Amino acid sequence: MSDKLDARQAAVNQIRHWVRLTRACNNRCAFCLDSASHDGQPIPVDIIKQKLIEGRDKGATRLILSGGEPTIHPQYIDFIRMGRELGYDWVQTISNGRMFSYEKFTVEAIEAGLREATLSMHAHTPELYAQLTGVKAFPQALKGLINLIRNKAVVSVDIVLTRLNLPVLKEILQFYMNLGVFEFDLLHLVPFGRAFDENRRHLYADDDTIRDGLHRALTLAGDPRLYLWTNRLQIQYLEGHEDLFQDPQKLYDEVLGERQIFKRLFSTGEMVDCLAEVPQSNPSNELPLGPRCPHCFIKPFCVTARRYAMGQETAPRPKDELELDFQTAKELLALGKPELEAKTKNGLRVATRVDFREAIAAAPDLEDLKKLGPKLQTPIKGLPPCLFGPTTPEMLPQLGEAQLVDGKIQLAPFVDFFIKELYLVKSLRCRKCAMNDTCAGLHVNLARHWGLKVLTPIRQAEGA
Repeated sequence: MSDKLDARQAAVNQIRHWVRLTRACNNRCAFCLDSASHDGQPIPVDIIKQKLIEGRDKGATRLILSGGEPTIHPQYIDFIRMGRELGYDWVQTISNGRMFSYEKFTVEAIEAGLREATLSMHAHTPELYAQLTGVKAFPQALKGLINLIRNKAVVSVDIVLTRLNLPVLKEILQFYMNLGVFEFDLLHLVPFGRAFDENRRHLYADDDTIRDGLHRALTLAGDPRLYLWTNRLQIQYLEGHEDLFQDPQKLYDEVLGERQIFKRLFSTGEMVDCLAEVPQSNPSNELPLGPRCPHCFIKPFCVTARRYAMGQETAPRPKDELELDFQTAKELLALGKPELEAKTKNGLRVATRVDFREAIAAAPDLEDLKKLGPKLQTPIKGLPPCLFGPTTPEMLPQLGEAQLVDGKIQLAPFVDFFIKELYLVKSLRCRKCAMNDTCAGLHVNLARHWGLKVLTPIRQAEGA
């Protein structure tokens, strides 16, 4: 597991550069995120060249060519070659694989410098493939995958998880493993484009269906050859497999992307695009949510960002608050009651970190926490009530100088602040907890480290 964790952290830290080649596609996927932006045209060559250069100037070493469908750009091979000539160590493409069914095209792409292809397959039968992709092209896409493997490219498979393929996710993984594919990216549906606007009734699964489909498929995770990634998939669906959760630092990619909706939110107060038509006032004084919000991976960040942008009341973290890290927990356990009360009188907060390796090193030992918690007179802030945390919600922490310039919230530092201070998660089992409505949850990196199993729903007291 350590080797896989090292590989995951290396992937997180690698500087990648995505370049879109087309706004066209020869598939018509039911879940397409970009359908609204497709105009059927390739991106102009001069724009693509400039994008390729910009990536190298920023220090990127991995080039990812995407679309639409990138392989239908007439100069696709030229862009691979240009990427290698500019100095990218690794050229990857995201594709439906159909053009690679032509042997000559595959050989030319690999000779030009293509090293890896991530193929959007989503299914293991012609019928399910056609239902999800809108085309009867499964044999062609499958031939493309086989050609790439035969010509020594690294091949992985993308699977967008829907109500249609979750029940057979295990069979899909097994099908491609039998062909020699052992790396998969499991993608959560994004509530935009064709997925939400046209096909939401057919595609979106409830929480239990997502959890059950994943857990059935993840019985394969013990195969040492298998490498699984998840994309935008909430950790609550991965209980028992928290190591597969997408690193929280991927939020930077989500939030700092092309749309820049949060940058506008902080700079001008402009409402997040997808909520523009949602009524902004309601009697409960809660932030407005739209129909997309329950399905959106960045909902926790979005809600928090809007609270700060709207000036919701905050409170400073006490400067003399004691941080409960690995070493402090052991020291506190060795103290008698008077010394323990004196040491913790100004408050105690669990240690959290942005980087997962640092979070593991800082986190108190779980057994020490279980011994220490009952001895304390004050709750451990930053933890849920079932782990000796407060029983009432805390106020949002105040922003510091790092997050503000001339009174304006700076987006990148705010993302860092959110991950360290406010990225909290729960188990699906927490739905049965008497304190679910007031409990904020467990810090995401502690959940990855300890596992969601540490969360124990609190039963409603009889007569309450």
